[in-house]
Amino acid sequence: MVFSEGTVDKTLFQKIIDRDIGSTIEYEDDEVIAIRDIAPSAPLHLLIITKRVIPSAHHLTQQDSELIGKVFSVAQQLATKFGVDESGYRIVTNVNTDAGQTIYHLHFHLLGGEPLGRMNSSAIGHTGASAPRGTLRDAGLILLAAIGLAVGFNMMNPRKIDWVKKEYERVAMSDDEMAKYLGNTKQATDDEVVPEGNMAAGTTGKSEVPIQDLAVKSDSRTMKSAVSADEPQVNGKDVNKIERNEKLKFVPEPGVVKEINKQQFIAFMNAGPYYLIDARTPEAYAKGHIKNANNIYGAEAESRIPDILEDVPRDRVVLVYCDGGECELSHHVADVLKNFGYGPIFIFKGGWAEWQAR
Repeated sequence: MVFSEGTVDKTLFQKIIDRDIGSTIEYEDDEVIAIRDIAPSAPLHLLIITKRVIPSAHHLTQQDSELIGKVFSVAQQLATKFGVDESGYRIVTNVNTDAGQTIYHLHFHLLGGEPLGRMNSSAIGHTGASAPRGTLRDAGLILLAAIGLAVGFNMMNPRKIDWVKKEYERVAMSDDEMAKYLGNTKQATDDEVVPEGNMAAGTTGKSEVPIQDLAVKSDSRTMKSAVSADEPQVNGKDVNKIERNEKLKFVPEPGVVKEINKQQFIAFMNAGPYYLIDARTPEAYAKGHIKNANNIYGAEAESRIPDILEDVPRDRVVLVYCDGGECELSHHVADVLKNFGYGPIFIFKGGWAEWQAR
């Protein structure tokens, strides 16, 4: 693996160090910084990061010995601070893809707060005098081995299943709040269109796309529109005659996540500017999706944090949808964005199911 010494792109950790991205900082000096991991693997999970960009431990030299000594000194201080110095803790760093490294900026994981188990395990079922006897005991060992394999596979799988279902706060958008966000612009109906300049990223910028046509299918055909493409309208007005101050003015609200219905969703699309995310699987997205939606599968959101921070703009409303119902995939994506200061974020709770049923 080759790294460019002169790259101009900041790593995710550089952005945190430079305060471009918010994070919970537990320690900082001139050489290292320690932050909370946003997806902890233990009750205490901190990342101790070198401020100087070193791709991985494999790139360390003799001259870095003092810096690594500092890392372990900071780890000792943090272990004492959080009360795991006596019970025990683990310090580990990953090197390259097979070890699970996703951010090529040297960092060490400090984990503790519960029994972490051994890093390896011996084979089960050796023959000999000490071998377990009895069918039930053998079955129990096999069951434990199967559970261990399942846990290990799930931890390594980017589409892992949460063992405990996470509960999200579900706040519905009220009419008064809609008025605050959209001003005097009334909520849109299915017969209104997205005006020019307020489409999601990646659009051609044409103003004549009817809202009914904002669906893409794998056969490249779109649904028929009840609105004439020759006379694009918003709120009964010609798109070309809408004054600039009638369009949505973006006001950042970091951490705000609300659920919206179909009419509210269309209203935000009409008002713009916005960034639209389809949180379903890539396979479902390929079969059909709302036009200009960007696919970020909710179950993989945490593993795609660097891409998300690179691609999702901060100067517009973020709209998210999935299949509908409890919208868990949408909430997964929104939760990651919220942790990095995005907002407002609006989840279309009817999702693709309601959109397609139109």
